[in-house]
Amino acid sequence: MKNFSIFQIVVFVLCGAGVLFGVLIFSGKIPVGQGSSKVSVSGTVTIWGVLPYDAMNAMKETLRKNYKEVTVNYVEKEAETFQSELIDALASGGGPDLIVITPAGIIQNKNKLFTVPYASLPDTTFRTTFTDQGSLFLSNEGTLAFPLLIDPMIMYYNRDLLTSSFVVKPPVTWDDVVTLNKVVTRKDDAGRLATETVALGTFDNITHAKDIISLLIFQAGNKIVDLDPISKKYVSVFGDALGDGVSPVANGVGFYSSFSNPSDADHYSWNPTLPRDKDQFIAGNLAVYFGYASELVGIRQKNPNLNFDVSLMPQRAKSPVKMTYGMMHGVAITKSSKNRGLALAVAQQLATDEAVTAYLAVDKTFVPARRDMLSRTASNDARQALFYNSAIISRSWIDPDATATTALFKKSMNQINAGTLTPAAIIPPMNSLLSSTLQKLQKDPVTQ
Repeated sequence: MKNFSIFQIVVFVLCGAGVLFGVLIFSGKIPVGQGSSKVSVSGTVTIWGVLPYDAMNAMKETLRKNYKEVTVNYVEKEAETFQSELIDALASGGGPDLIVITPAGIIQNKNKLFTVPYASLPDTTFRTTFTDQGSLFLSNEGTLAFPLLIDPMIMYYNRDLLTSSFVVKPPVTWDDVVTLNKVVTRKDDAGRLATETVALGTFDNITHAKDIISLLIFQAGNKIVDLDPISKKYVSVFGDALGDGVSPVANGVGFYSSFSNPSDADHYSWNPTLPRDKDQFIAGNLAVYFGYASELVGIRQKNPNLNFDVSLMPQRAKSPVKMTYGMMHGVAITKSSKNRGLALAVAQQLATDEAVTAYLAVDKTFVPARRDMLSRTASNDARQALFYNSAIISRSWIDPDATATTALFKKSMNQINAGTLTPAAIIPPMNSLLSSTLQKLQKDPVTQ
């Protein structure tokens, strides 16, 4: 009850009815603009994020209709220095009121974020408003951030390479990918790969290697990191096996690595000597490329003559659960904010249909994280439908140290390719890294 009391003081003294009104607005129970003139909220808040300024500026301009006395300053930061700048600013007593954050930044910044308790924003309201991936922004105590946008991973495929091999449709399952590989992959007289079907197995020359590996592990049945309901802390489940004793990690990593194994005739399609996968696809030499929806425009611009299309990421055969990887962005309130109540009102407004629509009018590379918006796909726009459906089934994970985990994935895949490590042998070191990092980050109890 202590957290709830603090929240009540912040909300009702500093913001009055404005925040409660905001909860109803963002959940869709009150249309934007209806009754907003009765809300009296004023002040200034600052937002930091890596999203483009113009799009975020369009989004924050929607606040003027409901909070005429509120000034919102958005500061665009470089992704590489965002975390260090945030730590320095907060340590000096400054910093933003709100930050745009991804799931990878949740655990690193949890002790810096204000948690909106479930007594004020019910878990059911949050889950019915946002996609399943949004639950990564939930803790045992309440909401850490409001989902805004998702960039889902999709499958790009070269129509010419598929039709030249008399293939009439893109692969739907990973089994289909293996079948496609048998008919599309070509070798020259020296036995070297000349036309590749799919880029899997290596790390350095695959643009989204870590994300693809993570997806394969998810699809095999492992979340990598999960929230323990008993300890109320994030824990590594990387080493967990299924009920039948099968390791999802060994399964996913083993399948991934098989495509760079020359001795695996059915799977071999890629090796470390080849150019980066995205470059090969743009050049017309790679049949399938796994990338994000936001990359479509750039690929088309780099090669206007490339005859390509997009489809859902391959799924496990006979699995009733569909999923892809997705990069989600949300807005969170910092504990250092001098006006948490106002910051909360702004965060909720930014998560509304109106604000997200304003963002997408400027930056069309993302997909909304709201369920109601995802249900309104244009019937004549197949690509938008694909992006929206992919966002609905997107997943990601709470990565406690993206730099360290990426380095370990890279080292492990290079060792597997060199024949000095088995796919299952990646489990102990990664599980140890995740466990120790999570334990360190959650060593001290978090207080509001």
